[in-house]
Amino acid sequence: MMILNNDYFKIDGCTKDGDDTLFDVTLLPEYCAYEGHFPGNPVSPGVCNIQMIKECAEQLAGKRFFLGYISRCKLSAVITPQTTPHLCVRMSLTEKDGLYEIKAVVSNADTTYIEFKGELTPVA
Repeated sequence: MMILNNDYFKIDGCTKDGDDTLFDVTLLPEYCAYEGHFPGNPVSPGVCNIQMIKECAEQLAGKRFFLGYISRCKLSAVITPQTTPHLCVRMSLTEKDGLYEIKAVVSNADTTYIEFKGELTPVA
């Protein structure tokens, strides 16, 4: 299992806002995926952004997860490490019957980039 925290992104801070948790993250432009996605005009891969959401949820819950189900994943704007290096991952994580429902939004002050909803299963 590949961990992207401190490779693709780093978590700068984490705060509570009611039932939500906000993660301030910075994308790291040196990450190897940008060499091929796309040379000279790097774009953050959607799969890496979904993994970033999952890893923030793991930090919040204090456990490892398997992403079992995605019911919504709206990628509404392009994320690049040059133009959008700082992002906020706002999430709620609710446990029910051993599974965790996650709702997350990746944004900055101006734009919503990802709206995500899914189900996480704890890894033994």
